[in-house]
Amino acid sequence: MRTIPQVINQTMRYGDWLFDSQKEAQDAADLAAWDRRDAIEREVSFGDLLEECCEFTPAQRQTFMEALARSNKSDLHTIFCLLDQAKEAIVKRRLAGGE
Repeated sequence: MRTIPQVINQTMRYGDWLFDSQKEAQDAADLAAWDRRDAIEREVSFGDLLEECCEFTPAQRQTFMEALARSNKSDLHTIFCLLDQAKEAIVKRRLAGGE
């Protein structure tokens, strides 16, 4: 006959194993999603980025052009951020299944 501590201990080990296998499956799914996103990011071409920049809102266009004209260090950061937003929009669209 088993004692209660032994039963609890075995039950906890089974629970830990069950949780770990579920966590492992979730980790594998997360890694696969990350790899897919990474591959899509690497596939974004210069042409794709320029096409997406053509879809900027008027405020984004104005900010981009003003930063380009001034060309300070902070303006370079602004340009980078706007280009990154455009790339992110492409990646999100492709992840959702659109082109």
